[in-house]
Formats: sequence, C-alpha cells, structure tokens
Amino acid sequence: MNKMIFMLVLIGTLLSSCVDKAENKGYSRVVFDPGALKFIASSVSKKNQTMAALYGNEKAYQTLSKGDSLPAAGSVLRLVTWRSHDNPQYVGGTINGELLSVESIESDGMGAISYQLNKGTLQNGNNKPEDQQKRISYIMGYKPVF
Repeated sequence: MNKMIFMLVLIGTLLSSCVDKAENKGYSRVVFDPGALKFIASSVSKKNQTMAALYGNEKAYQTLSKGDSLPAAGSVLRLVTWRSHDNPQYVGGTINGELLSVESIESDGMGAISYQLNKGTLQNGNNKPEDQQKRISYIMGYKPVF
C-alpha cells in the first residue's frame, strides 16, 4: 500500500511540474534572420540591460580577426541589439526581448563605407556623421569568438 501511495505522489509531482507557469509580461521576442551572414561575436551590457550579436560575411570576419579599424572592401556587418529580460524559466538567467536596433556597416568594392541604423537608436536619437563614426569604431572593435 505504501508503494502505491508513493507512486501516486510521484506521478502527481511529475505531471504538475510539466505545467507551464511562465507569465507573459508583455515581452515580445524577435528572431533576427541574418541570411547569408554568419555569427561573429556577442556582447552583454548589464548597465543598459541589452545584449547584442554581431553578424558578418567572410571579409568582415577576416578584417575583425586582423584587428583592422576599418572594414575591408566587400565587408558586410550587422550589429543586432535586443533588450534583455529575466528568463522566466531559469532563475538568474536572461533572454533577449524586444529588438532595439539593427546597425549595418557595408564597404563597397572601392572601400567606401556606409553606416545605417535600422529600427530604434542607441545614441539618444542622434545619427550625425560623428556619431556614425563612433559606432563604426565601436563595431570594428569586436573580436571574433572563434
């Protein structure tokens, strides 16, 4: 009889632990499709409560691997930044939330560099040429993780 009670309690515990109790706190997660670009590096800012992932093509990867301060001709880079949130399924973990910005740097065949900010801004609404140069320098400072 004790074995039967134990089995019922065990089964009840297992079934109740499978219930999804995570609350949706209004967060909307957006998955970024990098297309043909490959993951290069990531960063987390606890101060700003953001996380970012840098994607690029092979030319961009080679340029960052060498530590160059400007992208080589033919480089394509995308820095995708999300707001970070507490993970409702794991205490102490964080997950990406709403998409804040996608910053693009491209260098054409002649080496002319263009910067574009898509979606939002991390520069307090400023998108002046000097701010763009700071962002290019910041992005070029990433080191590939592999």
